[in-house]
Amino acid sequence: MLRQMTSAFLLLVAGLSLGGCHATDRHSGSAAAIAIVGATVVFPERDTNVTLADATVVISGERIVSVGPRATTRVPSGATTIDGKGKWLIPGLIDGHVHFFQSGNLYTRPDAADFNAAVPYAQEVARNKARLPATFKVWLASGVTSVIDVGGPFWNFEVRDAANKSDAAPRVQTTGPLISMVARPQLDLGDPPIVKIDSADAARALVAREMPYKPDFIKVWFIHQPGDDLAAQTAIVKATADAAHAAHLRLAVHATELDVAKAALRAGADYLVHSVFEEPVDEEFIALMRNNHAVLCPTLFVRNGYRIVLSNQWQPTPEEQRLADPQILAAMRDLDRMPKDKIPTRVAKLIADKPAIVPPAVSMKNLKVLWDAGIPIAMGTDAGNIGTLHGPSVFREMKLMQDAGLTPLQVLRSATTNGATAMGRSDLGSIAPGKLADLVLLDADPLADVANLSHAQRVIKGGVSFDPAALIDSIR
Repeated sequence: MLRQMTSAFLLLVAGLSLGGCHATDRHSGSAAAIAIVGATVVFPERDTNVTLADATVVISGERIVSVGPRATTRVPSGATTIDGKGKWLIPGLIDGHVHFFQSGNLYTRPDAADFNAAVPYAQEVARNKARLPATFKVWLASGVTSVIDVGGPFWNFEVRDAANKSDAAPRVQTTGPLISMVARPQLDLGDPPIVKIDSADAARALVAREMPYKPDFIKVWFIHQPGDDLAAQTAIVKATADAAHAAHLRLAVHATELDVAKAALRAGADYLVHSVFEEPVDEEFIALMRNNHAVLCPTLFVRNGYRIVLSNQWQPTPEEQRLADPQILAAMRDLDRMPKDKIPTRVAKLIADKPAIVPPAVSMKNLKVLWDAGIPIAMGTDAGNIGTLHGPSVFREMKLMQDAGLTPLQVLRSATTNGATAMGRSDLGSIAPGKLADLVLLDADPLADVANLSHAQRVIKGGVSFDPAALIDSIR
């Protein structure tokens, strides 16, 4: 039987505080308009005429109704005016890879590092559920107005429902348990996020179980280990792809080795939720991506996140100090205080060895090669994994993307326009009449340096305006 969230939890989420909310009720057709006046509007989908200085953007309800020069764009009578002078307006950011069942702290993946002796995993999961309103708010405070949850327990669907009922939450796409080549019993509390599948029929059956929940996509965790039969595994992926496509759903696949990623694409993958980590991509891989019209999410930082935390070298960035969940921040250096008998042996060795943390050179090079080849790249963090925090982890990720050779405009496109492509949402990812009013007003120029994307002065989601600092203050 599925372990469902309690009624009390659902009521808590449905009644989320709109901490930092101003002005409009997105559900009211008669709500006053909002006009952002004087800002420089950034159009990340363009290669030319990328900005419009001294612009006015008018929002009515949850949509943008006009974008144009301040001198010629009428502000409706009674509109709430936001002064954009000296500021930059971008589409809301989209994180293409997150997991709400995980928190980012030490205790969230006992299959990778078992800290049950310090904090039982059941307690960690209960904390994640109860803390969901705060997790939603750190995403908004970071300028992220949409996320794709790339798989978890069946209660993921209740997370999506809760987000849909709240203004103080990002838009959430999600799916259920990962169709996996390996078991992860350490994560099974009755509603496992990962389910080992041994046959095509079993894959089809799990897809069928998800259908009543209306998943946004189906996910395969394509783990190929030495001695595994790649052809047999690929047949499971193809069965899953065929079932997903028959239901008009996309197939997302975790496949981090070149031959495995190629097999996933041949089987029908639409979205690779990681890059190839250890070896250069080749022309065949690029051709397969093009043939599938597939999107790739590189997740450059996440593996180093584990290394940094588990070797006790983690320190918050200024963005994390300002925008992360304070409860998670307080736990990130628990190894300093933890009794030695509660620290797993492998982790104790990492702490003693203090391994050097180096940038992921191969996957960074692959990112540049794929971008230059015209493959659509969606920014994503894999937030929730150990060391990759919900919300401000996007700034670590985007810095690595810039370091890999992408321009600030290209990074911004990956986090907006291409994120909307990954979601299959034509109403997100750019600033134009008719689009949903998911916007971020920045105090610094994002085209000068991606670091400036962390300088949000105001975040608007669906026509509702938030002060990032007030959002964080509301959860302390």
